[in-house]
Amino acid sequence: MQNQMRLLMCATALLYIGPLMAGLGGDGWAVVPVFLALFLLWLFILRPQHWPRSFAEWRQPAAWAAALSQAVVQLLLVALLFGVGRGIGGALGFQPHYGPLLPISISFLSIPLSRLIWDPWKSAELNDLLDHAIQHIAPQQTASDSAALDLARAMVAPLADLPDSTSTDQVARHLAALSAHANPKHIRAVLFEQARSAHVRRAETLALILHTTDARLIADVPGDGPTLALSLLPDAPELIAVFARRLTAALNQNPDLWGKCPSVDHLADLVARYDNTDAEAPLRDLIAATNRAQPADGLA
Repeated sequence: MQNQMRLLMCATALLYIGPLMAGLGGDGWAVVPVFLALFLLWLFILRPQHWPRSFAEWRQPAAWAAALSQAVVQLLLVALLFGVGRGIGGALGFQPHYGPLLPISISFLSIPLSRLIWDPWKSAELNDLLDHAIQHIAPQQTASDSAALDLARAMVAPLADLPDSTSTDQVARHLAALSAHANPKHIRAVLFEQARSAHVRRAETLALILHTTDARLIADVPGDGPTLALSLLPDAPELIAVFARRLTAALNQNPDLWGKCPSVDHLADLVARYDNTDAEAPLRDLIAATNRAQPADGLA
């Protein structure tokens, strides 16, 4: 997994290097739409779960609104990288004349290489690898994002002081209270931070499970939250069981969440791992719910 992650990070880096080189080489802003198209194509191929899968879905206004928001974000990212490249060239008084074709080719090369390394439909690690790659390569968050994350951290912090005997309902009430003051996207980011910590407490893990298995939050918060959360859970059958039961209920409530959920193959591996434990039956139920929610066109 570590080798695959490193390869994916290197392949993804090529996508970002292209507009940086274009800015450094003094290319005009006319090349920005080309890089925007490449960034969107990369997302379409490497994150197919985030795009409509049928013509009927594309006819929905929400699908076009989501696609437009994706395009705006990618345009800002391309413009930022292009501007940084120009700034570096101006500061150093250095402007290599390799033309626009080389940077464009480098960014384009990222797409087939990333797809060869990582299968978004069948990889057992799914978006864990992709999230790590983007996290390490993409530009740093804005000041407003940093302030919002600090607020979310302050709101989530009391969870660490709760005893291990704290019930799921108590953690749910705490999440409901803090959700009125912090953006769900930032709350989830902080919960993922805590889950990766060596000192994560049980209440924090429960909060992560509750947040990433809520049907509304799965749909509203960007990213494949349930899949990444499952990879971060400790080896505790009772927690795996809570996760599986809640995600089963979410899928039964909204089958369209299927693309953000763990693959059947990965869940089958967990069934074998947690055979004859409290987690076995809930995991089997989750597999059944996942199969029922799978689109009729057979994507898997």
